[in-house]
Amino acid sequence: MSDTHSRMDSEASAGNGSGRHGLDREEIRHQAEEARDELREAARVQAESLLDRQKAAAADQAAKVTTVLHKMADEFERQEQPYFSGCVNELAKRSDAFSRHLRERDLETLMEQTRHYSRQHPALFMGGAIAAGFMLSRFMRSSSHGSTSHSNVPDH
Repeated sequence: MSDTHSRMDSEASAGNGSGRHGLDREEIRHQAEEARDELREAARVQAESLLDRQKAAAADQAAKVTTVLHKMADEFERQEQPYFSGCVNELAKRSDAFSRHLRERDLETLMEQTRHYSRQHPALFMGGAIAAGFMLSRFMRSSSHGSTSHSNVPDH
């Protein structure tokens, strides 16, 4: 009888083990889902942080462009070229507004606005790039002429 009793105990314990095994699977699945959700959230937060840093860096670069444009406008003014000075001053104002816009808007809004604007005004992007290149080349040329005239003066 003791043999039969011990066999019944072992079967009962095996039955509890399989029930417990099923419970372990459910717990593991639940823990895996929680870990997946936490990982997904951490990745999202990290990606947003990286994009915010990139947006801030772009805003900083736009601010630097604004500074350069103001210097270009001053140079054109000094060379008595008011038309180009006025154009470059307008670009500087727009660059400054762009920098502020970058700092104030979230990334999703910025992307949507850029897509919309590029579809509405594709020629404006090309024209702006050409005009900026032209003005930048004139500024660089005039700056290099100014620096070569100073470099011919001997230092005492």
